[in-house]
Amino acid sequence: MELKAYPRQGTKGLAEGMLPVVAYNKDSNVSLSVDAKLFDRIFRQTSTHGLIELVVEGGETIPALVKAVQMNKRTRKPQHVDFFAVTYGQEIEAPVPIHTTGKAKGVIEGGILDILVHNLHIIAPGPRRIPQEIVVDVTTLEIGGVISAGEITLPEGCKLAADKAVAVITILAPQKMAEAVVEAPIEA
Repeated sequence: MELKAYPRQGTKGLAEGMLPVVAYNKDSNVSLSVDAKLFDRIFRQTSTHGLIELVVEGGETIPALVKAVQMNKRTRKPQHVDFFAVTYGQEIEAPVPIHTTGKAKGVIEGGILDILVHNLHIIAPGPRRIPQEIVVDVTTLEIGGVISAGEITLPEGCKLAADKAVAVITILAPQKMAEAVVEAPIEA
C-alpha cells in the first residue's frame, strides 16, 4: 500500500488533517507528515505487519512497517506514528496474526477452543513476503490437545522466530457443574 508523505521540520505549523510521522532504521531517521484519514484507512487494513510504502514528495519511496502509534486518549485518534524503514531482500522479523479453520473434535465434544498466542513472530525473507495471516487447521484437535509453534506450517521461506515449544492453540476441558448443590442451613 502506498501512502503519500511530505518532509517536515518539527510539529509546529503542521497543516490541518496532517499527522506527524518518523521513519527510521539503524542508518537514518526521517521526519515526515501524512494525511491522517488516509493513514487510518491504510492502517486498518495492514496493521503492524503489512508493508506500507511512504512515497515522499520529491521522488523517494521508503518501504516501512508501523512500529508504534501514539493515540490521543480523549479523541482516540492517532497523534504520531513511528515507521520502521525496511530494505527489500533483507530478512525481517514480524508478528503475524493466527487464525483457525475447521471445527475441532474437542469442541464438538464440549471443549473450549483457546488461542493462547494471537500473533506468531516469524522471520520473513523480505518485507514483501510477510504473510497477512497464518491459518491453522484445528479439526483433529481433541480435548487437552495442544498445537505448538513448531507444529504450525509456515509459508515458504519463512522461519519461526519464537520458541518451537510454545503452546499456541489448545482445547480446554469444559468445566463440570457440581452434581449436587449443598445449601447452607438458614439460621433465624
